[in-house]
Amino acid sequence: MKKTPVQTLVFTGLMVAIGIILSQLVSITLPNPSSPIIKFGIGYLPLMIVSIIYGPVFGFFAAVSQDLLGFFLIGGPQGQYFHLGFTLNAVLYGIVPSLFFHFRRKLTNHWFYIFNFALALLFFLIVLSYLFNIDLVHSSTLDTTQKYILASVSLFATVVLILFNFLMKKQKKYEFNPHKILFVVMLLYMLVSLILTPIWLFTMMNPDIAIWHLDAEALVAYVIFLLPLRIVKMPIEVIAYVLLLTPLLNLVKKLVEHREFEEIDS
Repeated sequence: MKKTPVQTLVFTGLMVAIGIILSQLVSITLPNPSSPIIKFGIGYLPLMIVSIIYGPVFGFFAAVSQDLLGFFLIGGPQGQYFHLGFTLNAVLYGIVPSLFFHFRRKLTNHWFYIFNFALALLFFLIVLSYLFNIDLVHSSTLDTTQKYILASVSLFATVVLILFNFLMKKQKKYEFNPHKILFVVMLLYMLVSLILTPIWLFTMMNPDIAIWHLDAEALVAYVIFLLPLRIVKMPIEVIAYVLLLTPLLNLVKKLVEHREFEEIDS
C-alpha cells in the first residue's frame, strides 16, 4: 500500500490529536487523574492504527508525541505526574502491532485462533473465580456492589471475546486478520497494564529511590495487589479495542487507497 509523505504526516498528526483527546479527556481514572490506580479508556487505539498502517517508525514518533503533548497540554495542568514509564507504554503500542503486520509472519491464522481462545478462556475462569471471591479484588474506591457489577460486566466481555474469536474464523472479508488483531491487543494489555503500569505506579510512590534500588519484595507484593482489579478490567477494554480496530483498519486502508487513486487520476 503506497502512501505519500504528506498524507502519512497529516494522518499521523490527526491520529495523535485524536489519541490525546481519547486518553486525556475520554477516559475514566480511579481514584483520580493525578494518582491513577486504574484507568478505563481507548487512548492507545490511534497509535495502533498508525503502527499497523504506516509501520513502526511512524508508530514510535506518534506514541512519543501523543504522550508528551498530552501531558504538557492537558495532563500536567490537571495535576498529573510525568513518568517516562508511561511514555514507554505508549511506544509499545506504537511499535509492537507493526511487528506482527509488517514483517513476515511465521504463525498461521489457526495458531492465533488457538492462542486467543486459550487466553480468553483463562481470563474467563479467573474473573469467574473473582466473582465468587469478590474480596480478592482490592479497591478503596469501589464498594462490594460495584465490584460485583464490574466483575459481571468483565465476565460478559470475556464471553464476547470467545464468540468474536470463533465467528471471525469463518470471515474472509477483512484484510487485517481479526485473530491477529485480538492477539496483539491481549498481548499488549498483559504486558503494559498487568506488568509495567503497576511497576511505574510503585516507582511513583517511591520517587526518591532509583528503580534498581527498590525493594523487590515490596514491588512484587504491590503488583500482585493490583492484579485482580486490572485482570477484571482487561476483557472490557480488550473487546472495545478489538471491535473498533477491526472495522476501522479496513476503512482507513480503503480511504488511503481511494485518496491515492484520486491523486493519480488528477
